[in-house]
Formats: sequence, C-alpha cells, structure tokens
Amino acid sequence: MDTDPGRQRVALFPLNLVLFPGGLLPLRIFEPRYQRMVSECLREQQPFAVVSIVDGPEAGGVAATAQTGTLARIIDFERGDDGLLNLLCEGGRRIRVASVQVEHDDLLRADVEHQPDQAPAALPPELAWTAQLLDELLDRVGEPFDRLRVASPSADHVAHRLIELLPIPLAEKQALFDLDDGGQRLRRLAGLINPAHGDSD
Repeated sequence: MDTDPGRQRVALFPLNLVLFPGGLLPLRIFEPRYQRMVSECLREQQPFAVVSIVDGPEAGGVAATAQTGTLARIIDFERGDDGLLNLLCEGGRRIRVASVQVEHDDLLRADVEHQPDQAPAALPPELAWTAQLLDELLDRVGEPFDRLRVASPSADHVAHRLIELLPIPLAEKQALFDLDDGGQRLRRLAGLINPAHGDSD
C-alpha cells in the first residue's frame, strides 16, 4: 500500500466497475495506451488508478470518469499465447482525482489526492447473512477471488467484496464507494439486496 499522505501523479484506467481497497482485479490488456501504462508501472513500480466510467466507452476513445477511485498495483502478470498481457491487480488506497490530462495516445493521467484510511467497522450480528452470501459468491467465482475469504470479516470487507462481485448498477456501486462509513455502506447494500434487512434511512 502507498503510504504517501499527499498527492501523486498516476495513469487512470477507466472501467465499468468499482474497485475497493483490498480487492482483486484481473485485467486483459490489449490497447496500446494501457500496454504503455503497464510497462511504466512495472518499470517504475508505481500504481495506476482505477476509476469508474460516468460517460463514454471502456475501450477506445476518452471516457468521463468518477472523481474518486482506488490505486491499484500489479501483483502478477503473464503474456498470453495471443501476445496480450494478463494482469492480476490489487486495490490500495482510495483517491480523489484532482486534475486530468489526456496524453497523445488518449491515456489519461491525473494528479490524485490520497483519501484518509477509515478504521474497519464491526460486522453487525443482524447482517451476518451478508458474510454468508459473500462466502457463497467466493466459492462460486473461484480463483483468484476465493483467496479473499477471511475468518472474521469486518463490515467493510463484506461490503467491499459484495459490491465488487454483485451485478449492481455501476452508479449505485459508485454511490456506495463514496460513503465513508463502512457500517452505513453495508446497511445500504443490504437494503439493495433485501429491503427488509437494509438501512432504514
């Protein structure tokens, strides 16, 4: 995890998903701009930032992105038989995008501000069913996500992994990402899954 408390200049990777700290993100890299990004990140041992797409394409062109996202580090990579790069990335610190520059090949690069780390919230007993749901999902999706199983998960861990894995609308995932309180995030998520068990706000 990056420990610099200030700003950092990184490449942005806009995707139709939300990545939380501690999450895993497999990627298959085929666009030249992202091949360049990966080469730079590996050479300089630097992260890139995963930001969700607000408007525009995931491949080709320049997408408008959310103002918040997550730093991601490449933890494993291999070149496939087709010559494309297969990556496994891990989410690090949450960031806020301060400014964006479009480079010659449409790679986005931005100054980002590191967001404060939040203390993990305890899993409420009445929401223990969400941890069971997560275990079932991790069993179903298999590698590499099954390694995210933990013995005594926090509310944050359960919420983060469920938001990443469940087929929730992207705008809703981003709204949940932007909440700072882990317990509140899990309660709101539980309300989306089962309104009888969710946030009463």
